[in-house]
This record gives sequence, structure tokens and C-alpha cells, in this order.
Amino acid sequence: MASRRRYEHAVRLTCHWPTASVAVISAHGAIDASNAGRMTDHAVAHVSRCRALVLDLRDLNFFGTEGFSALHRVSVSCARIGTRWAVVPGAAVTRVLRVCGPQCSLPTAHTVEAASATFADLPVRPPH
Repeated sequence: MASRRRYEHAVRLTCHWPTASVAVISAHGAIDASNAGRMTDHAVAHVSRCRALVLDLRDLNFFGTEGFSALHRVSVSCARIGTRWAVVPGAAVTRVLRVCGPQCSLPTAHTVEAASATFADLPVRPPH
């Protein structure tokens, strides 16, 4: 049973680049206190290599309040170096955003395509 619980709260993170300046990180599974830092670390590792970041969280079946804190850490990292970003929330994320951030200052989009389209005019970030 312990391995089943661990699997239920596992997250799989993938990254693809629809353009040279936009990174899309997709999360599948669950974000909770045990792995929210992993999502933050994964996103922040890509922030310096792109002009815009899209966090696609539509396929999460669980999103704990620590995930909300993780999104704020990503936001701070993006602001610090001038990377634009947006989150595409699914049902689990939307519930937490409503509870934790009623004035939600986090940038959201309905689809990855909509988020990417808002970043279409960005130049490619030079390699570091």
C-alpha cells in the first residue's frame, strides 16, 4: 500500500519548446508538500534559458496548498530576471487558486496555445 500512496502523489514533469524563446513545462500526477519543490526547481532551471515560461498544470489530479507557494516562488524567479510566464490551471489547480489567492495575481491562461500566443513577439534570449 505504501508504494501505491507514493505513486498517487508522484509528479511527472516534462518540458518542450514550441519556439526558441518559450518553454512549456507540463506536470502530470499530483503536487503536494513532498514534491512541490521539485516543480519549482524544474521551472526555475528553465527560467534563465527562455523569455517566457508556461506551466501547463491541466493534467494534475491533485494540487495541494504547497503548490500555490511553489507558483509564487516561480513568479518571483521570473520577475527577478525578466522572464514572462503564465500558468494553465486544471480543475485541481483552479480550486486551490480560488481558496489561496482570491485576488489571484498569478498570470493564467485557458490553454497552452493562448499563453504561448501572448509571448509570440518576444526575442530569443541569448545563451548564457
